[in-house]
Amino acid sequence: MAEASTGAVRRWHQALAYAITGRRHPELGEQDAPDLRQLSRTLAAVAPDPLAAHVRETLDAGRPWPHPVPNELMTGLGYAQFSAALAQLRSELGLTGLTGTAARVGTAQPLSAADRRLLDDVPPHHGS
Repeated sequence: MAEASTGAVRRWHQALAYAITGRRHPELGEQDAPDLRQLSRTLAAVAPDPLAAHVRETLDAGRPWPHPVPNELMTGLGYAQFSAALAQLRSELGLTGLTGTAARVGTAQPLSAADRRLLDDVPPHHGS
C-alpha cells in the first residue's frame, strides 16, 4: 500500500482507529501508508477485550459501526484503500463477524409499481 508522498497530510492510523473506536487518537500521528500490524497491536494494548464489547454496545444502541470517520481525518486517503485497510484491521483485531445496521439484509418484499417500472425501463439500444 505504499504511495508516493504528495505532501498531503495522511492520518491513516487516526482514521482507522476512529472507525474502530469512535474516538480521536491524535497521538497516532501521520503516515504515508498504514502499518496495520502495528496499529492492531496499539489498539489491542489500549483496550484488549473491550473492543468487541464496544462494538456490541454500539450496535445494540442502533448506532453505525464501524464508526463514520470525520472528513478531516480522511483527507488524502482513498476510499477504496481505506475500506481495504479497515477490513484487514478488523480481521487482525478479530472483529470481522460484527456488522452494523447498514450491512443487515431485509426480508424479501413484493415489488411495488415503482420497482416494476424501473425493471421494465431499458435503454433504447436494448432491442426488446
